[in-house]
Amino acid sequence: MKNLLKANYPIILILLISLAFAKLHFNKRSGNEKAVCATICGDARGYYAWLPAVFIYNDLNFKFYDSVEYNSAFCGNSQDVPMLDYRKKFDGKTMNKYYPGASFMMLPFFLTAHFITLFFTHELPNGYSFWYFRLVPLAAFFYYFIGMLFFLKLMGKLQLNNNQKAIVILLLTFGSNIIYYLIDAPLYSHIYSFALIAAFLYLAFCIKELPTVKNICSISFITGLIFITRPVNLSIMLMLPFILGSNLKATVLSIVRQPKLIASLLPVLLMPALLFSIYKSALGHYFVYSYDQEGFDFLHPHFWQFLIHYDNGLFSYMPLLAMPFLFIFAWYRSADKPIIAGAAATLFITIYIQSSWWCWYFGYSFGARTMLDFLPLFGIPLAMSVRNTDFKKNVYLIPVYTLCCIFTLNLYQQKSANHMMSSYPIRDYWQSVGKPFGLK
Repeated sequence: MKNLLKANYPIILILLISLAFAKLHFNKRSGNEKAVCATICGDARGYYAWLPAVFIYNDLNFKFYDSVEYNSAFCGNSQDVPMLDYRKKFDGKTMNKYYPGASFMMLPFFLTAHFITLFFTHELPNGYSFWYFRLVPLAAFFYYFIGMLFFLKLMGKLQLNNNQKAIVILLLTFGSNIIYYLIDAPLYSHIYSFALIAAFLYLAFCIKELPTVKNICSISFITGLIFITRPVNLSIMLMLPFILGSNLKATVLSIVRQPKLIASLLPVLLMPALLFSIYKSALGHYFVYSYDQEGFDFLHPHFWQFLIHYDNGLFSYMPLLAMPFLFIFAWYRSADKPIIAGAAATLFITIYIQSSWWCWYFGYSFGARTMLDFLPLFGIPLAMSVRNTDFKKNVYLIPVYTLCCIFTLNLYQQKSANHMMSSYPIRDYWQSVGKPFGLK
């Protein structure tokens, strides 16, 4: 038993963190009705709305928003929670502007809530009564666990030992905005994208070792699911040639020469085909840009603001994610060059894309929330730095990493105390940074 625990304690650590965060979420979202209702608010309303639309109302034009959701006795507009109208008009018809991938991943939890409401309570099974708001958020903790499991297996491919794996898991969890999007906003799409990208990266390393039908079919399906969750996250595919490295040509030739391997690429089409079919059924068009007037301005990106501005800048809230690159001199090994270069190039292009969005600070956020999706990619150089440094270098490297985590946790605590709220520009960032030290 002792040996079993020793061999699997990183998995146990992930499970304990998942359960602890779930408990913190329920503590924060318990009590009065307004607290419970805040579980599904803001953009989360749009991601979640696909579930009642498909499985309760059969209404892909989301007419139930006015008749049910907005006027619901429980968590309707009267409860003073953000009631974002997630619908856009196309040719006189309405459509949910958000993509449905995250909602598909929430489906088992939604069906459980629906079953309980339908058969064990006197509440309306309308998708907007008590148990939906309590049970569907559990999906986020499940996918944190799944995403971290894939990242754990990825660290195995990078040859980290169990102690190193545990350190990286703790750093990545507490030095990022994962904590906010689990405890405070579990129905935003980012934790689901985090799990998908962790799976994608792990499967890419598997294909490098052996391009089997199972591996290619799996990564193909995951890619399709990434597309219908957040299409812009397909930038993660830029990592493939860097991961495959010298095996790239052999892998491509192996796939081309074997019909069964070519066929294993077909699952990538399943999810996009489903999305386009939904658009056709609802709007009469297969291809729709659901965000309408909202878009990218690639000629005028807010690149540096996205990185360091106090309005949800990436490194302003999560300095840990920059540290492996700043300290690369301490842990760099030439054998790691392709992966390091791939991570840097993919992150650079991804940040350029994200910073070109019309609302580059992404509104209701804690740090650059869209980069939570790419946390497994940030985790690769972080894991390499922990693996490559000896005890002497770790004497200063790990304390620096730990201080970064404390910095992020302090800002999260300030956010939880109603500082740095959703009014922009944020005016009390520096006060929040200095508050634990008595600075104003």
